[in-house]
Amino acid sequence: MYRVLIVDDEPWIAFGIANLIDWESFGFRVIGEAHNGTSAWELIERERPELVISDIRMPGLDGIKLLERICTSQLPTKVILVSGYADFVYAQQAIRYGAFEYLLKQIEKTKLEETVQRLANDLQSSGQASRELDMFLDDLFDLLEPDNRMTVGTFLDHRGLSTQFPHYRFLNCLFPESTNARSGIERKGRDKLQQIRFRTGQNKQSILLMYDELNDPLDFLTYISDNLADAQSIGISGLGDLDTPLSRLYQEADIAMYSTQFYGEERVARYKPMELSPDLRKHILHLEVAIKERNREQLASYINKFEEGCKQNKVSIDQVAVIYNQIVALQYKYGGRSGVAVLEPLTYESLARLHHTTDQLFAYLHDALENVTDSDSGVPSGLTKRILDYIDESFTQDMLLSDIARQFRISLGYVSSLIKRETGSTYTDYIADKRLNLARSLLSDSSLSIQEIVQRIGYKDYFHFNKLFKKHYGITPSKYRKL
Repeated sequence: MYRVLIVDDEPWIAFGIANLIDWESFGFRVIGEAHNGTSAWELIERERPELVISDIRMPGLDGIKLLERICTSQLPTKVILVSGYADFVYAQQAIRYGAFEYLLKQIEKTKLEETVQRLANDLQSSGQASRELDMFLDDLFDLLEPDNRMTVGTFLDHRGLSTQFPHYRFLNCLFPESTNARSGIERKGRDKLQQIRFRTGQNKQSILLMYDELNDPLDFLTYISDNLADAQSIGISGLGDLDTPLSRLYQEADIAMYSTQFYGEERVARYKPMELSPDLRKHILHLEVAIKERNREQLASYINKFEEGCKQNKVSIDQVAVIYNQIVALQYKYGGRSGVAVLEPLTYESLARLHHTTDQLFAYLHDALENVTDSDSGVPSGLTKRILDYIDESFTQDMLLSDIARQFRISLGYVSSLIKRETGSTYTDYIADKRLNLARSLLSDSSLSIQEIVQRIGYKDYFHFNKLFKKHYGITPSKYRKL
């Protein structure tokens, strides 16, 4: 069943809409009513309904602003706006932000039925297309896993595609908003260039380029200007041939893409193999002594040196993750009095998602390591329950551990220790467990595509979710759905 939320500041009108038609006969059920825009938004964030029917004129967050927020948050929720006035300006705004329909009060039963049936048809069509895409992406997920050794040539052969080109590269791209690009194949440049586009995340595209580097080299600046003008960060892999593992080219493009985002100075980067400099390795040895002795001054000094070294040398994101995880290991080795480490091991992908820039990452490291000796004293009773209640209500939203520490005005180290002590899990594992349990429940609803489930539980990247789900349950989401 598709879910409906009805929003009107007059409760009797909301009640009337909820009972005007037989919702279930159209495949919908009303999950609730909200009587102002703010409470409606809270319900939308938590429940992610397929349809919202909202009055336009409400105090505070009105219907247009609610629609705008749904649009800018990239939620798949459809909106039917209702107004007592045939106002052209309202209609214009409704169209601009993608309202499904604009109805006038008093709503006619037949008009609402016709609108809801039309929406049901649209949702069913998009659901079928999404399910087919889910199956395609599930296969692609396995192919692009780092340990998969399938070559470019084998990949093309299995799909009946030409292997006439001698050279191959992946381009991975992040966009500022959700990209509607579909996976598919298209030829460019009179057979001198062929490309296969994949949508690999809510705002991410991956493109396999096939061409001849020696005889018909590709002008990447022109290609990007013509095809990827609105991309925010672009990573270009090294050059491969038919015997190169497909996953290697993808990982190289990914590392380059996340590195451009991390430093924020260049929009496009090519992959370059990189190892840590002797200076950075030496800083790790000095940092170990500082952590062991709980010397805050030295801790701050060496974190600053790491930051300077990374920025000066443009250390790639995978090597930044190596540094970060060595610091994590040291904190586990010489943890504070609570015996609980604040930092948690992260892959380069997870690090890039949680800490988009160098400033964010190193500010977080300062907070975490400076609080390594914090005391547990003076914390009010019942705090742990309040923290966990807060997390349980908000776990589908982007929320760092440092956000919770600020919310409850305690140190990063102490909030980490409270969560670990009460749940037996780190904060990251606790959030992932709750999201994946919700995902497992939502997979029983065949009307939802896996990509919709990914967004509903708080993730943006399909492949990242797939990895977590498979690690947690030993099977991919699409295969779990077939059980």
